[in-house]
Amino acid sequence: MPSDLQPLLAWPDYLQASWLRCAHQTSATLWHPPHSAKGQTLQSLRQRKRDLLTTGEMALEDLYEFMEGRPCALLLTDESGCLLAQTGHPDTLRELAALGFGPGAFFSEGRIGTNAINLAALEGVPLCVSGPQHFNQTLHPWHSCASPVYNSNGRQVAIIALICKVEEASAGDLALTVSAGRELAHLLQMETLMQESQHHLSELYALLDGMDDGVLAWDPQGRLRYLNALAANRLRLDPALCLGQPLEQHLLLPQRLQLAIRGQTPLSHVEVTLERLGAQEGEFINALVSLKPLPGPEGVSFIALLHPVDRLRAIHQLRQTVPELSALVGESSAMRKLLRYARQAAQSQGPILLRGEEEVGKAQLAEAIHFGSERAAGPLITLNCKALPSERMALELMGSDEAGQERAGKFELAHGGTLVLEQVECLSAPMQAALLQLLKTGRIQRFDSARILPLKVRIIATSSAPLEQLVQEGLFGRQLLYALQACELWLPGLRERAADLPGLISQQLAAQGREPVRQFSPAALDCLLAYPWPGNLGELRSAVEHALLHAGQGPIPPEALPAAIRHGYQQVADEVVGQPLLTLAELERQAILRCAHACKGQVSLMAQHLGISRTTLWRRLKLLEIDPADYHG
Repeated sequence: MPSDLQPLLAWPDYLQASWLRCAHQTSATLWHPPHSAKGQTLQSLRQRKRDLLTTGEMALEDLYEFMEGRPCALLLTDESGCLLAQTGHPDTLRELAALGFGPGAFFSEGRIGTNAINLAALEGVPLCVSGPQHFNQTLHPWHSCASPVYNSNGRQVAIIALICKVEEASAGDLALTVSAGRELAHLLQMETLMQESQHHLSELYALLDGMDDGVLAWDPQGRLRYLNALAANRLRLDPALCLGQPLEQHLLLPQRLQLAIRGQTPLSHVEVTLERLGAQEGEFINALVSLKPLPGPEGVSFIALLHPVDRLRAIHQLRQTVPELSALVGESSAMRKLLRYARQAAQSQGPILLRGEEEVGKAQLAEAIHFGSERAAGPLITLNCKALPSERMALELMGSDEAGQERAGKFELAHGGTLVLEQVECLSAPMQAALLQLLKTGRIQRFDSARILPLKVRIIATSSAPLEQLVQEGLFGRQLLYALQACELWLPGLRERAADLPGLISQQLAAQGREPVRQFSPAALDCLLAYPWPGNLGELRSAVEHALLHAGQGPIPPEALPAAIRHGYQQVADEVVGQPLLTLAELERQAILRCAHACKGQVSLMAQHLGISRTTLWRRLKLLEIDPADYHG
């Protein structure tokens, strides 16, 4: 080894190797400014490294901000040693620029001699080169530390370096550079993950936009977060105006969807009628909807699919969860009797009329009858007659042959299955006539068409209105009522189902989807069992939700119940809307029911309060089919 290279023996191996290479490539005394990329070449290089440049510049600026004006420079190069970004003290940057270290400069060992940036890239480890360790004497006044930066795949993508005069050097410079390199690597990894996520999201959006289903999603606060093109078109919504806004400002959801959202319950292929709000208020849209709750750290989000209605029959055959009559809570004598008749009705072919107060479970019973019949493989179509304005009713039920607007009506869509007409009393007079014609002949005629279609469809009508009174007033067809009454089932209110209340309460608690399932305390359960429930299942559902919302840990106490129930409100709902309760027989029935609630089914006490003998009371109980055991506490 030449005598002028003898001091190298005390230096690290990488410095010795660098000096030996430099001795054959460049001068130690003459300064040759580094090669630099300029113009279009530099612009192209920066464009290729734009992600590194954007993140790296931010990292350099953040680091130098905490160095409180120290006379040094922070540099960022790519893996080849080309200077992409720098920041630092103005005096230091000017001195480096005078040596040729500006944007695009290459820290090449063959040109400028031994330097920290080139060695860090070559060795792949953080290191320092200080003072006379530089091969070229022009760099002897300088001290530099450099650390390589690696991406998540372990590939070297950049070098971050600190350069200052030797007299300004600090023992912590190398550690500072290593820390900055790791921070930059972390930022680059986060940026890569973000880009990958955005790419996957773009792929997902492209997939959703290409689906045959409309897709919309909203967050736990009800704000619309996604709307694909098909959903926007079908719902007549402008994504630019709707995204980020509450869904309820643009769509009025039917009660079934609202209850499912409130209970965080999934739905599969349910036909509903949506109402547009805002500028198109009053416009109704029929849709076949599936609902999926998506629990998250900030609450439950939802995604809804709008399925093509013309595929309704095929989709209904794919139902995986089928409501059954046996699944309905029926421990009380009134429900046992009803379910016995319902099983017989399910095997018949004629229409069925389900009557009773509001929220007694007519919709659930209609579904169970359908799936308990030989039509279970066919479609189940549900239409709320009250939700449709009279001018649209004919089009929705009968369909149309008009050019450009040809569509199947609900009668046709239900061919081979069941059509449930909720609140049948709201049918317009022409539609009552069309329904009667279908029941008599099995045929319908499309709206504005001469075409007559033969159909095989089971009609299940529901009503909570006094249909006989409406017939007298000329608002409902007498012959239609007679046709529907061929199989008429009355659903009892909850006050007549005391024995069913424990099971219904447990069912409502389980429906909330909370794990573990909460339970009521004995005192709270007593309040629930003593209450007459004038609002029936809807009021029970609301009371359970109210209790869960206001209860703490452990069994739910009476204090969590609504005030009317908590204070022992005992009024029997004899003013139920639509129920003809003014006959003497019905007044007697209500008096006995009220007494059964108050006396918890004790016949002797009931007879005493009613002022009749036990024998007479037993005779009336048998005649009215009231079982006092249903009311035992």
